[in-house]
Amino acid sequence: MKKSIFCFFVIVICITFAGCNENASISKNEDAKNVLIDVLEKKKPFIAKTSAVSDKTSEQLLEKYHFSTVDNAYYAFNPAYYTFVDCDTNGIDEMIVLDVKLSCYLILRYEGEKVYGYNYTHIGDVKKFKTDGSFEPKLKSGERIIARFKFSGTEIEIVEEAYMNENTNKYFLNEKAEDKQIVKKYFDARCKMKLK
Repeated sequence: MKKSIFCFFVIVICITFAGCNENASISKNEDAKNVLIDVLEKKKPFIAKTSAVSDKTSEQLLEKYHFSTVDNAYYAFNPAYYTFVDCDTNGIDEMIVLDVKLSCYLILRYEGEKVYGYNYTHIGDVKKFKTDGSFEPKLKSGERIIARFKFSGTEIEIVEEAYMNENTNKYFLNEKAEDKQIVKKYFDARCKMKLK
């Protein structure tokens, strides 16, 4: 009898801690979203590179942010639309903000009490974002990639998750060669996902 009561209390404690941990993750994501909205509403600054060809960074409000291109031209960024999606699968959503006039995006990410901004000009890529945070860049005929963003401080990188080339019969998942049908099934599943 004492053993079953003890086991019952252990199970209740485990369930309680598991629930608290899940609620903490939800709360952390909601907190991040609120901070990112503050950046969008020009209440809080973010850290971004000052140029597409420089490693210098500055902390600035969105109203002062100028989008820079590889040729070092600067344009005022005018947010039109935004959405939240977890681009890097860390459980915290990033905010993707579109400037329709410039056909570019600003990706805002909250990490360690700071907000980082990344400009991204390949507008066709981001239009193909899926609800799981992956996207499919436009490539040559017969070649397809499912990719994700990877972030580190003010750096942004595109990481391939899946690759298939029907012209060369090359099929990969997470950089490992795979059977054609497995990779096609993976791509088909992603095609059904729509951006939130």
